Amino acid sequence: MRHLIICLWGFSILAAFISCGPDDQHTDSQDQSTQTTHIQIKDDTLKGFMLSGVYFVQGYGGPEKFETKLKTLINQDHSKAPFLTLLDSAYHKTMVFPFARSANEKVDSRNTLSNWFQINSQHDFFLFLNNLKDSGFQAHFEICKKALDANGGKNANVKSINLKANNLPEGSDVLLQFVKDHYEEFSPAGIKAWNIGLYVYIVNLGYSAEYVDAVNGKSLIMEQLKIAEEHYKNWTTYFSDFMLGREFSGVAKSENEVYRTAIKGMLQGHYSMYSYMPL
Repeated sequence: MRHLIICLWGFSILAAFISCGPDDQHTDSQDQSTQTTHIQIKDDTLKGFMLSGVYFVQGYGGPEKFETKLKTLINQDHSKAPFLTLLDSAYHKTMVFPFARSANEKVDSRNTLSNWFQINSQHDFFLFLNNLKDSGFQAHFEICKKALDANGGKNANVKSINLKANNLPEGSDVLLQFVKDHYEEFSPAGIKAWNIGLYVYIVNLGYSAEYVDAVNGKSLIMEQLKIAEEHYKNWTTYFSDFMLGREFSGVAKSENEVYRTAIKGMLQGHYSMYSYMPL
């Protein structure tokens, strides 16, 4: 699963600004409210891991295959528990530290962290997380947004913006144009969801790589959940900012539609925990 996720990942020049799988691996706020009006589940541990759920869903091969996995786990459970209890249990098995701990998985996860994130030690792991939490892609986005706002906002002439005077590196005109083109799509939180989702994903890899234990890994993720809950009222807005952040970071455009499809699929339906657990 991890290999499929990594094949869908890529870094651009933004990598410089943050200093550097599981075994098998779902509208607007009104619609989201409608989905959760009658039945809601409270499970903060699971919700924290769901912040990076699209990575895991993609790792299973997309929302349809992920749903099939959930159905299999539920059908294999003979406890005769209520459906939502079974669904919660199935989500725990597929999203809470889904990358296993074993000798082989440790090597695989460490290679992934090294090759794609330049994380080669436990020190690098925590340094990466701290930089991502304190600044990361969100910080670069805010500089771009500030430069645009000072020059007309969505009507700004990108070519007239002095990059050096705005503390932007050479080549940032592409990022400025992206923020301008999507100016009214960003929530007030900017692309904070991208920082959060990536952070939670890295923690999961770090657990498998034995850079962090389950207790401390969960604690780190719960901190990110608090941040997400402070800035986002629903999953739709969260994952909209997540996708905008993903595009801003320079991931191959050809893969964006795959992620949008995965997010749309996982945020809806009878087997979507996102439908029963509002952010």
